[in-house]
Amino acid sequence: MCHCIELSNMYHKALIILLVFVASNAFSQTKFIERFTVRKSFQSKADLAAPAHITFSQPKEKSASWMVDAALGYSLLNHHNTLMSVMPFVEYHRNTLIDKAQNHWQVGISSEWQINNLSQKSWSPVFVYALRYSSNQIQQHRAFQGNVYITPIFKKKDMNPKYFWIPNHVVGLGNRFRFVYTPYLGFESENRINTESYFSYGNIYRAYARISSDLSFFPTNNSLKGKFDLNLDWQYRYNIHESAQDISVQAHQYFTTSFNYTFFTSADARKIVKIGFDYTTGEDPTKGFEKQSFYAILLKVKLSIAPQTVNIVL
Repeated sequence: MCHCIELSNMYHKALIILLVFVASNAFSQTKFIERFTVRKSFQSKADLAAPAHITFSQPKEKSASWMVDAALGYSLLNHHNTLMSVMPFVEYHRNTLIDKAQNHWQVGISSEWQINNLSQKSWSPVFVYALRYSSNQIQQHRAFQGNVYITPIFKKKDMNPKYFWIPNHVVGLGNRFRFVYTPYLGFESENRINTESYFSYGNIYRAYARISSDLSFFPTNNSLKGKFDLNLDWQYRYNIHESAQDISVQAHQYFTTSFNYTFFTSADARKIVKIGFDYTTGEDPTKGFEKQSFYAILLKVKLSIAPQTVNIVL
C-alpha cells in the first residue's frame, strides 16, 4: 500500500511540475480559441487522431441514453516550427447504450515530441506521453495513469505504392485510394488510489502495442476527394505486473473499424464534421470500457489547432 501511495504522489508532483514548467509558454500572438483541440482521445498522434463523437437519446417513457467519446485540449506550445506539443486536457467517455455501461473521465497533461527535424535527418521517433488523473464511475476506481508510446516517422518520399510499408507515410493506391498506417509500442501504468473494494486497490503495469490505419477514397476526384474514409484500429495490452488482487485477465484486446462520410471541412482543414458507421469490440481498461461489442452510427467532430511541423494529411 505504501508503495502505491508513493507512486501516486510521484505522478501528482510530476504533473504539477510539468504544468508549471510550460505555463510560461501559454501566451503568444496566436488567438486564444485556435489553441483548443477537440478529438476522441489523446492516445495517438495529433494529426491522425480520431474525431470526437456524441450521441444522445431521450425516449418519451424511458431514461435518457448517452454515448460520448470526447477530449478537449489546450495547446501551451503552439509555434509553427516546434517539434513538441504540450496540452492540458480533459476526456470524457460515457456509453449507456451498451450491455456494460461506461462512465469514465480523465484530466491531465499530454505531450507529443518529435526528436529529430526531418529537414536534417532521414527519420525520427515520435513520443506520445501523458500523465492524468482518472475516475471510473462504474467500478468506483480513482487512479493516476501514465503512458509512453513511440512511433517512427520518415522523410517524405513520393506517393508510390511501393512505399506502403513505411509507417506514417501516405501512399497512393491507384486513383481510388490513399493509405497510411501508424504502429505504436509503449508502456502504461495505473496506480489506483481509491477503490470501492480493498481487492481492487493497487498498481497495474502494462505493455502496449497498437496499429491504426486510414484508407481514403477517390483522392483525385474533385467532387469526392476527402469525402469517404475507412479507419481500422487494433490495440493490445498485456499486464506485466499488478498488485491489485481482483485482476483476472492479463491480456486486453480492443478493435474498432469505422466507415465515414465527411460533409463539412473548413478551408484550412482544421474543422471537420463526419457521419460514421462504427463497429467496436474488445476492452480498453484505460477508459473503463469492459469487454463487449457494439455497432453505432455517429456524428463526429474534430477541431485542430494551427498546423505543427509533424503533419500528415490524407
